[in-house]
Amino acid sequence: MHEQNYQYILNRVQTPTRYSGSEINTVKKDLSQVDLTFALAFPDLYEIGTSHFGLQILYSILNNREDIAAERFFAPAPDMEALMRERKVPCLSMESRIPLNQFDVIGVSLLYELNFTNILTLFDLSGIPFYAEQRDESFPLIIAGGPCAFNPEPLADFFDAFIIGDGEESITQVADTVIRFKKAGDGKKKTLLRMLSQIEGVYVPSFFTVSRDGADHQILTPLYEDHARIKRAIVPELTFADFPISPIVPFGKPVHDRLRLEIARGCSRGCRFCQAGMIYRPVRERSLEDLLKITKTSLETTGYSDISLLSLSTGDYSQLAALMEELLHLSQDQCNAISLPSIRAEKLTPQLMELIKSVRKTGFTIAPEAGTQRLRDIINKNLTEESIEKTVENALALGWKNIKLYFMTGLPFEQMDDIQGIADLTRRLASTYTKGKQMINASVTCFIPKAHTPFQNHAQMTLEQTLEKLQYLKDNLRHPKVKLKWQDPKMSLLEGVWARGDRRLSPLLVKAFGLGCRLDGWSDRFNFSLWEQAFEATAIDPAFYTTRPRTPGEPLPWDHIDAGIKKEFLESESKKAEEMALTPDCRENACTGCGICNFKTIAPVVQKSSAGQEPLSDKTAHKRIKAQADRLPDDAFIKYELKFSKLEDARFFGHLEMATIFQRAVKRTGFAVKYSKGFNPSMRMSFATALPLGMESEEELLYIYLEKGLKPHKIMKSLNAQLPRGIEITNCGLFRKSPENQSTQDTYQITFATPCIGQPELDRFLALPEFMVEDISKKGKIRKTDLRKALSSVRMISPVCLEVTLTPYNARIVRPAELLGNGFGVDDTVLKDARIKKIKS
Repeated sequence: MHEQNYQYILNRVQTPTRYSGSEINTVKKDLSQVDLTFALAFPDLYEIGTSHFGLQILYSILNNREDIAAERFFAPAPDMEALMRERKVPCLSMESRIPLNQFDVIGVSLLYELNFTNILTLFDLSGIPFYAEQRDESFPLIIAGGPCAFNPEPLADFFDAFIIGDGEESITQVADTVIRFKKAGDGKKKTLLRMLSQIEGVYVPSFFTVSRDGADHQILTPLYEDHARIKRAIVPELTFADFPISPIVPFGKPVHDRLRLEIARGCSRGCRFCQAGMIYRPVRERSLEDLLKITKTSLETTGYSDISLLSLSTGDYSQLAALMEELLHLSQDQCNAISLPSIRAEKLTPQLMELIKSVRKTGFTIAPEAGTQRLRDIINKNLTEESIEKTVENALALGWKNIKLYFMTGLPFEQMDDIQGIADLTRRLASTYTKGKQMINASVTCFIPKAHTPFQNHAQMTLEQTLEKLQYLKDNLRHPKVKLKWQDPKMSLLEGVWARGDRRLSPLLVKAFGLGCRLDGWSDRFNFSLWEQAFEATAIDPAFYTTRPRTPGEPLPWDHIDAGIKKEFLESESKKAEEMALTPDCRENACTGCGICNFKTIAPVVQKSSAGQEPLSDKTAHKRIKAQADRLPDDAFIKYELKFSKLEDARFFGHLEMATIFQRAVKRTGFAVKYSKGFNPSMRMSFATALPLGMESEEELLYIYLEKGLKPHKIMKSLNAQLPRGIEITNCGLFRKSPENQSTQDTYQITFATPCIGQPELDRFLALPEFMVEDISKKGKIRKTDLRKALSSVRMISPVCLEVTLTPYNARIVRPAELLGNGFGVDDTVLKDARIKKIKS
């Protein structure tokens, strides 16, 4: 029943591939044959969640176990949610389409505070009570993890447990504990939670009682002495074993549609506002050998064309130049672009600059954070104006077209001169260094004092102050080469409430959800007026959590969470900010005493630096010369014609998605394929026609230049092994030019949900001499089409099934939906429910 309704829904939503679940490298197991089923839920849209590297790690680790099956869930878009409620369809997993509430464990990723209402969307659609205390043993164990879990209190009432810190080891320990619990047959959730509380990094909110002191601060009292302070889980070293070497390759257009290569975790720079720089310490760099092994394997298993180097500070990776050299060699004939999001001027060695010249440029971001050196020293940015200018100059000279400057307003001890400094610095950079079409995008957000940072006790700006400073920048930062962008200050206010809140916010979230708040992190969906209603209805004053500075010694909602950083260090850093004193980077200087390292089990992992090497070693140069010599000449390729079918769920792939699917499938086969010339070469591949979204076809044509000598049966077998469900190569041979007089008619079989056209309507239409319709072409011109002449034949197969043959009119292909809608008046909703299949002629 759910499957039938789901098909009905997919016919009607805007982007059905968000929900199709047949991506490459997905893992689908027989759930009846495993000991544990684990739902990985990401409370945002598919294109955001499927790009999240942490989700890929957990999916890989869990599914590498034969006794565990992990499947994915994402928040539905508004059109999907509405249809799910209308058809009473619960949240179904991407892999097996099993309801969320039937899994043993549900793990929710907490990446962003404005995703919190989406968590309730997933629960509500699945019939899961919001509050943990309302769920009995029949419901799954529901846990959460991610950066927002470092202040878990605003969500504590909704979850059974949280994982604080790195999840690679914790997630398997949790899974093993649940398996043992299931086999023991105790059945009491409290017993399971007590077992889980013994795992490092696991926090069980129900094992604390909640009270409030005279100043209305939350006070937590532990029920068990051994679960009074939850120590963050830390993976001491990044290994090859934990890396998802066969990540899921999404359909659609995810935010990060490339191979994401985590080269390091943690940052040692010590920016005082930055939560990530504190909670991901210490620095742990991956070895060059592991990174190359991972890249080679992952390119083969994914077919990706781009690589993104993932780290909090990419330019700090000790062997960056050597890594770049090897990746450029590894990607010969793969047409890879290597994304370098940001590199400081002092890291741009001559060797690295030479390498960057050969990389296709994507985005480049510099984060001065503040507009003056005084304020940059206060926040310990360790970035001078000279370095900023040199970095911008180098980036533009090396070929980047757009530079993004990232600033914050509302930082501690900020003055209006600092806001003016943002305008002055940006204008000066634009005037001095940009040429031609080069632009600078200045992005401004509001500072939010996050937990476990030196600034955690500071106040957040009021909404009025934020708007005033933003308006000042709008008025004073005007330049033809500068685009000013900003986050809605109301979103920042709400983010601050949730980042610094406690358990008193639980009713607020439920109320906001009930009022219709969804996808609050999306500017086109954010509705602050609904949140204002929720604040009023629950008597919550946002200022209590945001604009009120914390007094010394005041209990903080996250005091029981041990992120590994000493509180004395945070207080010392806060005092040094007042004094404008800098704290050096411990990677290159002495230990700063933050407390994260014990230098036995936890210590920085820094690879041997490759700095100071001569540009392009003889060994690397030799590799490149050899790789170029090994490339096949153009006459080594020949054009093949492939016939393929596109059926069932594959009908939801759009034309651009189909092109990407085939390109990556070809790359995964390892066949040599011809590319176009130029700096950004593309695969020499084309389709005979572009099939509309939602239409099936028994036979389509694809043309591609592959190396000579390949056997057609080998091409078919290899490609079919790499194509998703519903797409199959049915024939392959060398391209033969078709005779000019060959028929171009297409025949379609149309199946309706209920009868809507009878034989009398067909006869009347066939008796017409003409049936002219007008529409506007893509070029904006009015064009006329005679649908009667385009219709060659039509016959009733059954009361709900037609067979229609259409021929081009004035070289224009007429589609069945156009004929049915305009010629026979079939309603658009009826057409959406119809199955249209192009059949072999």
